[in-house]
Parts: sequence; structure tokens; C-alpha cells
Amino acid sequence: MKAVKIVIISIGTLFVLGVIGLMYVGANSPETYIYTENEIPEEYLEILDELTPLNKNENVLFFYSDALFDIKDGIYALTDQRLIIYCQEWDDPEAIIEFDDIVNLNIEYDDSFLTDSFITVETDYEMIVEFPVSSEKGRDKQFFQYLEQKVREAHSSIRDTTVVF
Repeated sequence: MKAVKIVIISIGTLFVLGVIGLMYVGANSPETYIYTENEIPEEYLEILDELTPLNKNENVLFFYSDALFDIKDGIYALTDQRLIIYCQEWDDPEAIIEFDDIVNLNIEYDDSFLTDSFITVETDYEMIVEFPVSSEKGRDKQFFQYLEQKVREAHSSIRDTTVVF
């Protein structure tokens, strides 16, 4: 009987620790959706500006991080002036892409809560970047549509440029 009590107490303790661990992760992790301009925590904007300084009067319109704890593990931001991607795992952790440098855009939508949609960006200097955007709240579509619009606008003033979508 004593062994049964020890097993039950051990299982209960593990359960409580698991719940506390999940609460900690939930409280200290970025949201699982793309933040829009007015929702982005000031702390995240400060980190983004430290890592990849924003231009004067540049507004971050969409912000997403697929990181579990430290947002520096994966930042995907779309401003009114450019696309900013930061990933600590890369040899060169930042990719700042001007809209007029983008020659090809593609998105693979995934409506699942568990997996993200993926955007592929190809630049005229032969850089190809693929990054995730959350499909939650349909904001992957908003993110991509805005990016596509800004690329079209940037290329509309440039002649003889082919942009593939």
C-alpha cells in the first residue's frame, strides 16, 4: 500500500510540475499569431531595433516570431519600407530585403493550427529566403498580400523588371 501512495504522489508531482512548466512557457512565449502594428509589444520592437536598426519613420506593420522563448531565434517583420528577417541560427543572422530587390514571391498556405504557412522570397542578387508565418487569424494572407502589394508598387516605377508571383 505504501508503494501505491509513493507512485500516486510521484505521478501527481510530475503532473503539477508539467502544468507549471506549461504555464511558464505560455506566459513567456510570444503569441502564436502574427502581431499587427498596434498589437506588437514594445519590448519586441525594441529588440528588433537593437538587432536590425529601423529607419527613421519606419513602421512595423506585421511581426511574427516562431521562437519558444527568445524571439531572437526567429523574427519575421514586415514594415512599410522593407522585409526584415532575423534568425540566430544562420551564419549571417539578419536578412533585410528591400521591396524593389524582390523578384519572386511564393507562399505555401497551411491552415493547420500546428504548422505555419511558408513564404519564399527570391531577390535580384540571388538570395532565396524561406520563412514561416502563422496562419492563425488568417494573418498569413494579410502579411503576404501586403508584401506582394509593396513589391508591385516598388517595381511599378522600375522598367524592364520581371516580378513573378
